[in-house]
Amino acid sequence: MRIYIVNIPPQTLKDKLNNLCFLFNEHKKKIKYEICSKEFGISIIEDNTIKHIETTFKTEYDLIKGYNNCDLLVDKTIYTLIPVVSQFPVNYINSKYIEYTFKTCNKSKLSLIMECVEENVNFNLEVIPVNYYFDYDCENFDLTDHFFEEEFNMFLSCLN
Repeated sequence: MRIYIVNIPPQTLKDKLNNLCFLFNEHKKKIKYEICSKEFGISIIEDNTIKHIETTFKTEYDLIKGYNNCDLLVDKTIYTLIPVVSQFPVNYINSKYIEYTFKTCNKSKLSLIMECVEENVNFNLEVIPVNYYFDYDCENFDLTDHFFEEEFNMFLSCLN
């Protein structure tokens, strides 16, 4: 499940990306391409594999207001990735993202995922966050769970 923070825009995290990389030793960086078309929807190219994103079309969102002065949008929609064996559509938009994944430890169920783009500013490449969310790998979402609360507050202290 994905947890979004509604009141912190991704652009405000630009200066905090280096700090997050320094603080969390358990972080990964990978390149991801997103192919969007009207006919076929969204496909992801990652680790030399092409996958198409499908949903169950049973969207389930919860808006939690005022959790540590933040509004949380909890997305419980199940997304499945289907391997693509056919060709790309004729008309599509290709986007390249650098995806950072931060965890407090290897066994942690909560991770912060930041999707960034590289932009050329005054002949220098700058990494600019365009999307971020928390991925929580657990069936039961409970804000009062001590382990979740501790890790989430650690991430929040770095984002604020």
